[in-house]
Amino acid sequence: MKTRVGLIVLLVVFSVLGPTLGTSEGGGLGAHGKDVVLYELNEQAQFTATNHRMATSGLEGKARRGTPLCTEGLMAHAELVFAQLQIIVKDASRCTVVAFGTSDLDLNTLQGTIDGQLYVVVNSDRTNLTDAAELRVMTGMFRGTIEVTDPAIITIKDGTFEPTGLIGVDARSAWCPDFGICEAPFTGKFRMPFKVHRIAVYKKDNGHLVPVLPDERALGDPTVRLEITFVDD
Repeated sequence: MKTRVGLIVLLVVFSVLGPTLGTSEGGGLGAHGKDVVLYELNEQAQFTATNHRMATSGLEGKARRGTPLCTEGLMAHAELVFAQLQIIVKDASRCTVVAFGTSDLDLNTLQGTIDGQLYVVVNSDRTNLTDAAELRVMTGMFRGTIEVTDPAIITIKDGTFEPTGLIGVDARSAWCPDFGICEAPFTGKFRMPFKVHRIAVYKKDNGHLVPVLPDERALGDPTVRLEITFVDD
C-alpha cells in the first residue's frame, strides 16, 4: 500500500512540475561539462555576533579525466609508484577527490570566502578495496570568494586550486609542468537541496529543477552539491 501511495505522489509531482523536473547531473560529469562534482557529507556551522555564518565541512566526489585534479599522467604515475611499494591499486583511472573546507559568509552582504585542503585518493589492497577510496595520491589547497546569487545557489568566484604535494615526487618543479599539475583558476556553484511537494530537488541555472538521486545523499539525507569548472588561462 505504501509503495502504491509513493508512486501516486511521484506521478502527481511530475504532472505538476512538468518539464521543469529533469534528471540529476551528479552522475555524468563529462556529459554536462562539469570538471568536478563534490557532495557535502558533513558540516558544522555557527553564527557570530557580527552576523556571519562560519562553517566547516567535508566533501567527496569525482574529477573528470584531463582536468588539473585528474591529469592524464597522474594516475599512471600513482600506479607505478604504488607498484614499486607492492601495493595494488583498484581502478586508479578514476579520480576521487576528498576536500575539507571552511567558509565565512557575511549575512549582511551575502558575500564571503572559502578555503581548505583537498586530496586525490585511490583504493588499494593496503587500505580497503570495498569502502570509499582513501590512499592519498596528491594534495592541494583551494580558496575563493562566494556570493549568494539565488536562495538555492551559492556561486564561487575567483577560485584557485594550488597543488602542494604528489606521491613519489619531492619538488614542485617536478610535477609542474611535468605532470601538468599547476595552479588553476576555477568557478563553481553550491546547489542547496530543497523540497517541492516532498521531493528533494536542486535548482539549475535556468530555473529548472532536478531531483536529488539516491547516490546524492549521505546516510539518507540530501546533500549540498558542488560543481566546479576550471577556467582556461
